[in-house]
Amino acid sequence: MIRTKKSAGRIIFLLAVSAVSGCSSASGGGFDPVACLADPACPYALVSSHRGMCRDEPENTLAAYLQCQALGVPMVEIDPRQTLDGVWVIMHDDDVERTTDGESRFPGRTRVEELTSAEFSSLVIDDSRCADNLESNPDRCHPPTLEQVILRTDPDLLLDVDFKAGDAVSLATLVKSLGVERRVLFFDSNLDSLRAFRAVVPTGLVMARVSSAAEAGQLAREQGRELDLRWIHVDPAYLADAAREVAGSGARLYLNAWDYEIDLWLYAAELATDPEQRREMEEKAWVRLDELLENGARGLGSERGAQLSARLYPGVGP
Repeated sequence: MIRTKKSAGRIIFLLAVSAVSGCSSASGGGFDPVACLADPACPYALVSSHRGMCRDEPENTLAAYLQCQALGVPMVEIDPRQTLDGVWVIMHDDDVERTTDGESRFPGRTRVEELTSAEFSSLVIDDSRCADNLESNPDRCHPPTLEQVILRTDPDLLLDVDFKAGDAVSLATLVKSLGVERRVLFFDSNLDSLRAFRAVVPTGLVMARVSSAAEAGQLAREQGRELDLRWIHVDPAYLADAAREVAGSGARLYLNAWDYEIDLWLYAAELATDPEQRREMEEKAWVRLDELLENGARGLGSERGAQLSARLYPGVGP
């Protein structure tokens, strides 16, 4: 159950931020997201842009991730899958029909696992800006590989890896070979996948999914040490209870902000033409954000990551 108290959560959050410097960057110009991801004592809540959607770039494209990076969002959520020849690529759905021209390009063979990496990279993203001259912005108009995302983004942009399908050992091997273990949060509901990832990357950070506060507590107690569990994915409905269950374990709680209508109110505010109405809608979102912070949320998945980051990191953003 969420306890409500207007603005209390953000006040507590900002007081903690001002009192703690353990997650500050070496330059002193803001917090270090990479250090914060691993540090249970980091006072910052980490915003993760769902599928890299921060403003107007198409989901799960390199252009989207670069836009989030430019807007000061500390983490982007990505959806890796393996092609027919074993290359890790980024695509939310198990097929390419919704977001690309794959259905017309490869009729009857649109699942990611049915395409070679070359075929996958030839797909054109379904975005009107790609229709006339798709090579004018390849980062926008073609779906990326995981390696491209890692190499083309800044080393302090965190990668929230929502593992969809494939060989977890293979993905972990790629992460290790590129030396980005500290940037990656590997997320799956299957504990065996988390174990497989950590077998290759012993220092890797993983996140498990639970369906109740009791399960969160049990997981922290029984698998916390084995998995070095720093993050647990929960729902807002049992956030406060889960926070009590995992207190002292070193695990922090991550949830999807849209499940608490934060994204909904921010989207409504974007559509509002009346400035006063827009402010009222934004305030509804911020009140709900304060409630989540007060009740223990420290990871926030959102499709309004730029707005949340501007709100949470005023003057100290990454």
